[in-house]
Amino acid sequence: MVIKGRKKEKQIQIIGGLFGILVAAASLFYFFHAEKAQAEKRMVEMVNYVKVQCSTYTHFNESSESKSLLRAIESARQMSTNIKIETENGGKLSCDFLKENIQTLWVDGIIVLDIEGKTDCEYSMDETLTTEITEYLQKDIIMDFTGYEERSYSERFVREDGSYIDIAACARKDAPGIVAIYYYTSPEFARNYTLTIQGLLNGYSVQKDGTIIVVDDGIVIASNDEKLLGQNTASNEVVQAMKKHTDSQHIYHLKNEGSGCYGIMLKQRDYYIYAYLPDTEVFHNLPLSVASVIFLYFLIFSIFWFWAYRTNLTHQKMEQEKDEKYKAELLVAAKKAEAANEAKTEFLQRMSHDIRTPINGICGLVNMADHYADNVEKQMEYRTKVKEASNLLLELVNDVLDMSKLESGEIVLEEIPFNLSSISREVFVVIEQMAAEQNIRIMWEKKEIIHRNLIGSPGYVKRVMMNILSNAVKYNRENGHIYLSCMEIPSEQPGMTTMEFICRDTGIGMTEEFQKHIFEPFAQEHTGSRTKFPGTGLGMAIAKNLVEKMGGTITLESEYGVGTTFVIRVPFKIDLDADKREEQKDISEKSIKGLHILLAEDNELNMEIAEFLLQNEGADVTKAWNGQEAVELFRKSEPGEFDVILMDIMMPVMNGYEATKMIRSLDREDAKAIPIIAMTANAFTEDRLRAKEAGMDEHISKPVDVRVLVKVICKLVE
Repeated sequence: MVIKGRKKEKQIQIIGGLFGILVAAASLFYFFHAEKAQAEKRMVEMVNYVKVQCSTYTHFNESSESKSLLRAIESARQMSTNIKIETENGGKLSCDFLKENIQTLWVDGIIVLDIEGKTDCEYSMDETLTTEITEYLQKDIIMDFTGYEERSYSERFVREDGSYIDIAACARKDAPGIVAIYYYTSPEFARNYTLTIQGLLNGYSVQKDGTIIVVDDGIVIASNDEKLLGQNTASNEVVQAMKKHTDSQHIYHLKNEGSGCYGIMLKQRDYYIYAYLPDTEVFHNLPLSVASVIFLYFLIFSIFWFWAYRTNLTHQKMEQEKDEKYKAELLVAAKKAEAANEAKTEFLQRMSHDIRTPINGICGLVNMADHYADNVEKQMEYRTKVKEASNLLLELVNDVLDMSKLESGEIVLEEIPFNLSSISREVFVVIEQMAAEQNIRIMWEKKEIIHRNLIGSPGYVKRVMMNILSNAVKYNRENGHIYLSCMEIPSEQPGMTTMEFICRDTGIGMTEEFQKHIFEPFAQEHTGSRTKFPGTGLGMAIAKNLVEKMGGTITLESEYGVGTTFVIRVPFKIDLDADKREEQKDISEKSIKGLHILLAEDNELNMEIAEFLLQNEGADVTKAWNGQEAVELFRKSEPGEFDVILMDIMMPVMNGYEATKMIRSLDREDAKAIPIIAMTANAFTEDRLRAKEAGMDEHISKPVDVRVLVKVICKLVE
């Protein structure tokens, strides 16, 4: 064992040494390209910045000059008008008059010439400039303006000392001749306040950023290396080498006086921009980076070797502990599997009982109805009970499916407008009937609501309310009470509010132990009395999951034998556009009599039922047994022949989604306008959303409520 351990250590050392050489080579390669890429990025950014600054320099100076000359023209024209007004009012052209206007117009001098170019009058802040400017005005190109009042002349000329003069002239309005004004800019001001390309490069260091050169017509006009200013680039080997490479996004390796450097060139509108950096500066961090990696590697390798040595000593102990842990995990897993099997068996037993009970009732009632075939009262009684048993069976199936969707995370929230009062009324129609059967009174303690028009998932809100209230009825006492409160809690978030719903009953209550499990799936405290308290035990689990999915909370207080109080708080968006939205017309009394309906359904029994319901309401029905047949019937029909299409989803040949998309894509007037309603057993929110995406207008779930169906059809075809 010791020999094997030493051999292993030797192998680790050899492998570690070879790997260290590989790491050194790899790090050298990596850091070489990393340093080069970093230098390339820096130089590309630098030359692009200089390009932008050169463009700024050009545009700024051009703009500054243009603004100054335009101002000079306006001043010259204004001066011509002032002279005309002065002479017409009996005044004379004098130096005092010109002096006043100099102060008003903010110019440095005014010169008035006659048609022959002789001075009629002049005044200047600097008399030494008068002769120079007067001679400048004698040019024929300027004197030609004497006969054109609508034209003006302006120009900037730079003097040898670096100063410049902006001059403007226009025709006199009082007499033949010209009026000229000028601005004088001193050489000191020009040097200190005029933007220059050289000034743009002052922040760049030759050592850190490399050498930057701006060239105009082969001459260096700006550089962060002042020794290069004014030089001709024809003798610069680096510049000549960079001219061969026009890619401004990559640097190239060049020779510079025997040493290597990396350079890049960029063409600006008026200039060529060059930048190059010595190899030593590009890779100055390379030796340190490689050395640091190698040092870090050997440090880690030493630690690893020591760890391997210690690991070898404790290997057997760890293996033993691992075996013991594995055995313990197997025992826990076995217990969990046994518990899962028991839960599965219990669930199947519950569902077998709960599903068989209404099915047995339906079958028994059908047989009893056959026995009393001629007794109308018995037939009505049995049909009512069959409906009740069917509704119970549907509720059980919906609970199981909803719980499955919630646990898998497939439930999708809606964001649609709804009225809280409207959906509350829909719930209370059912709950009040249930309560009346047990002589249970429902009383409102408090109702403080400001905003009834909200945005959210109305279907899930109804489901939560229905589950809470039905439980309050189911587990209440005969002649008991249910006390309700609904209050609005203002939210700090704009456009949001929180609704608080409280349901307090005088029922049988819950033990403290069961309160810990009330929101668990299949939880029922009275499992031995399932005939009295029917259900899957999923209602509270569904309610809690839906409330939390909507961002709310649900809490309870209960005392065994006294009653239970549920408190639900859910945040909603306020429907701010509810007042602008037109109120839907009441179509409850409208009918579908005379409408021609295309019905797509593959199940014979469902087809027969739907056809009967529609024809009983006075509609004409054309049947299609799959999606493809529905598409063909619509394609062959005349425009407007069908008023509405009822589309099943799960059909052979072509399903309802595909058929809808095919109809909507047809090249005819009514293809996109005809109402298409999904009539399917796929009843989840995601099913409704998918129907919308396919092009359907509405979604009705099976079993079909004929009143709802008629209402939806009337809404769409009106």
